[in-house]
Amino acid sequence: MDVTNTPIACTMPTDGQPGCACAPRPRRNIAAKAAVIAAGSAAACTACCVLPFTLPVVIVANVGGVLTMLDRAHGWVSWLGIAAVAGAWLWLGRQYLGTRRRPSFATLAMMAVATIVIALTASWPLLKPAVFQLLSIAKTTFP
Repeated sequence: MDVTNTPIACTMPTDGQPGCACAPRPRRNIAAKAAVIAAGSAAACTACCVLPFTLPVVIVANVGGVLTMLDRAHGWVSWLGIAAVAGAWLWLGRQYLGTRRRPSFATLAMMAVATIVIALTASWPLLKPAVFQLLSIAKTTFP
């Protein structure tokens, strides 16, 4: 008894023919599957095999460029740092004179570290030959 009044979509099997459940499947595109698998394999190979060899080279090249840029900026950045540390000491002095309260030990310690670092930075052109000689990385000139 058919309640939907729709015709039967599948004919009943005759002698030697399969029924609806055994109908042959349509052919799927195997080439598309192969292309997707090949692309996935290439991406996995790039991520696992090629990238670890090429990424450090790219990073080192970029770091070298940045260090070269910073080396050229050494002069004016040093003066900017000296001005910042001197300004911070003046600011601390102004606060002390205004409030008559001594700055905290942590503030004085950080300012002392900043002063030592900026003093080393400012004197680096004078210290560089001695440090390089001490570390045995000095450039030697051949006659």
